[in-house]
Amino acid sequence: MGEGKRGKPGNELERLVIFEQLAAEYFRMVELFQAAADPPQAPSSAAGTEGERRRWIELFRAALLRKFIVRDEHVSLKLVVRALRLCNYSADRHLAAGADQVVGLFTAEMVQGRQHELPKPGPAAVPAADAGPDRFEDVLYGRLLHGDADRFHRSAWANDDARLGAAADSRFDAEHALAKALEVVRYGFAHALLRSPDAPGDAPDAPGDGADAQRDRARPPGDS
Repeated sequence: MGEGKRGKPGNELERLVIFEQLAAEYFRMVELFQAAADPPQAPSSAAGTEGERRRWIELFRAALLRKFIVRDEHVSLKLVVRALRLCNYSADRHLAAGADQVVGLFTAEMVQGRQHELPKPGPAAVPAADAGPDRFEDVLYGRLLHGDADRFHRSAWANDDARLGAAADSRFDAEHALAKALEVVRYGFAHALLRSPDAPGDAPDAPGDGADAQRDRARPPGDS
């Protein structure tokens, strides 16, 4: 399934502009959620409530991550890497290498499509998930977003916190590729290396490319 036309960016440079803002917002959300999930040690009587709160935080975090994972979403990392390569008008080697590094961090779900499987059970692992495809999609569309009846019933396993936590954790592996992609896109904008492939001559700066923003983006890909 390819990228849908509805809401599609006007060009590949616009895709990167949107991606940069959304990825930055995602990591800010993770930072805020992490702070909320790590309060001072709660009394034992509140342990159940705290576990439930962490469960919902993980669910919403995984839901917000979805748009970067699923290949036909407008800011999926697959399409962002394609946009980086198309907009790298001067064939800058640092930008090209950074895009390759993002691909090297792709999870199986990004490569294969919607494979929302729990990890294979080991000796001390959580129980295997119920049979059927798109397990985490079932949680999202059956319980968080749409309330689809078939997906609601298929996602009954999500009431088991251990199984749901394992499914969410497998999604969070995608954050490594997401962080690298954000770093590379910022580097490209900071050094004026990105131009829409449809734009003749010099392209205008992307929105938000003031001096302060450029300084924040100036670290080359791969530098720690």
